[in-house]
Amino acid sequence: MKSKKLILFFGLGIFVLFLDGCSENKMGPVGSTHKHADIKVYVLGNAIDFSQQKYQVKDEKVHFENRDGDVVHTHATGVTLGYMFQTLRMDIDDTCLILDTRSKYCSDGNAELKAFVKGTGVDWEQIYSPADYVFQDLDKILVAYGTEDEEGIRKQMESVTDKAEAS
Repeated sequence: MKSKKLILFFGLGIFVLFLDGCSENKMGPVGSTHKHADIKVYVLGNAIDFSQQKYQVKDEKVHFENRDGDVVHTHATGVTLGYMFQTLRMDIDDTCLILDTRSKYCSDGNAELKAFVKGTGVDWEQIYSPADYVFQDLDKILVAYGTEDEEGIRKQMESVTDKAEAS
């Protein structure tokens, strides 16, 4: 019986190492980069105020700081949007956004979760796997859950600041 447990434990350990080795988005150490990105997150038409103290400097690798809720600072390579949300006690995947209040907002045929990025020199593009998106310097990012049409999304995109350029 002991040998079966040992074999199971060993096999599980190899499986975990295999999965870890397959991870595409490895984060580098703190200090391996210094990037800034502008971001807005809307839920049912209301922007989340990341300037609140509860969202400020919650992680060394990625954070909001100086009471500014518009600019995300990344200090490690490979930092994802999903990781940023986790540091704020939130979660995001392809269809759902879970806030720090534990309120869950999932695409349901009426309201939808959408994410967009506007990189330097390019137009807005939809992000289909927002949790896996790796921050780039001077990105403009919009995450929106709601029933907005194209015009509503465009207005939300326009609300994303250009503060990262000055940071």
